[in-house]
Parts: sequence; structure tokens; C-alpha cells
Amino acid sequence: MAVLSPHLDDAVLSCGAVLSGCAAAGVHAVTVTVFNGPPDGPLSAAARDFHAQCGHGDDAMAHREIEDDLATTHLGAASIRLGLPEALYRGGTSGRHRYPKGKDIFGSRPEAEAELVADIIERLTSTPAIREAELLLVPLGVGDHIDHQIVAAAARKLRRPLLWYEDVPYVLFDNCLGWEDELAPTDPMACRVIAEHWRAKLDAIDCYASQHSILWHDATRWRQDLTAYAISLGDGVPAERYWRRRP
Repeated sequence: MAVLSPHLDDAVLSCGAVLSGCAAAGVHAVTVTVFNGPPDGPLSAAARDFHAQCGHGDDAMAHREIEDDLATTHLGAASIRLGLPEALYRGGTSGRHRYPKGKDIFGSRPEAEAELVADIIERLTSTPAIREAELLLVPLGVGDHIDHQIVAAAARKLRRPLLWYEDVPYVLFDNCLGWEDELAPTDPMACRVIAEHWRAKLDAIDCYASQHSILWHDATRWRQDLTAYAISLGDGVPAERYWRRRP
């Protein structure tokens, strides 16, 4: 099994309990992170603000990779990274920053970066872990982050067995309520997990310490909020919900 992860934390945030369960069952699982590369050029003001909020300097991505190594190792998953720059680091055709403001990364459409989508498809199809995986878990794009949308657009072209996962933490946010009306495929499947694997997921998420102020509206309550959502999906037992296909 392989999980397509737009950024260095997305696979664990959304699929960490299943990853833990795979390891316990002896099933090989790998996270494939698409956007973990260095900036295309000098940092934008938005990127500098992001680094400051996370407590990073110029070595931000190296620090985040260490956090991701800790998280995936805790879950018993392997990790592959494609090395492309995320939205705040990407330049446009004019040489300017493609997304100069933080808010610009939400609501844009992947069609505007068709060449990047094609590049990701090529990289994924040439990655042995993707070719050999019996199942891919891929993001729905809840929250409208352009990087998540781009990975979803690439995944639809892979012609591989897919399950779509709900993007955490966006599914917890009030401004994302009703996302199912636009994004939900048919046939939702709540994958209930035992307490051991749910705790492993929460502990793995805790490894992304520099991202907590970015990820959560209230960094003191994220465990309770995420667990409450998971229990609502599993009728009293924590669950991660996956979707079998798009319309």
C-alpha cells in the first residue's frame, strides 16, 4: 500500500491509524511525499512568515523531514519523497512567486499548473513503490489547498486502484463544512481502528511539533478534537473514513 502525501505530514495526519495497522499486520506501507523540495528562488514574504510561525530558519525543509522521519518510523511505514517545491516556494513563469500571499494557495485550480501535474504523473508512474502498490490512498482535496488539489488531479490519471482519504485537519474546520456536497465520491467506508493504532497515530502527529501552530486552531485541543471526529465516524470507535471512487 502507498499513501500519496502532498506535504510531509499529510499521510500521517489522515491515514496514520491505517499505516500503524499495516505495520502490525506485516503489510508493507509507504508514504510518498510530493512537495518537500527547496524553494525555486528567494523566499517570498509569505514563505518567510510561514518559517517564522513554525520556528524555522533557512533549513526549514530539512527540519520538517526529520519530523516526518520520526513520525513514519513510529508508525512502521517506509518513506519516499519526490522533492518538488510546495506552493509557497514555487515560482511562476514570469520569475515571480506563483503564490505571493498565504491566502493565494487556497482556491486556485490545478489546471493553472498543468505542467506540474504532468510532471508529478511521470514521477509517480516511474516510482516502483507506486507501480507495485496494490492500493493507493490519495487526498480528496478538502480545504482547497492547491498542493492537495494538484496531487488529487495527478492521482486520477494513474489508473491504479484508489481509495480517497479525507484531508486532516481541514475536515475539522467550520469553513470546510459541507465539503461532501462538492468533493465526496460514492461509497464512503469508515475504517475502524483499535485503540493501540489510534494512539500510535496521535503520537506520530505529535512528531510534527513545528507545524502544530499551523495545523490546529487550538494546539492544546487537537488530540481531543481529532479523536471526537474519528469517533463520530466509527459510531463510538475511532475510525478513518475513505471513499471508493469519484463520480
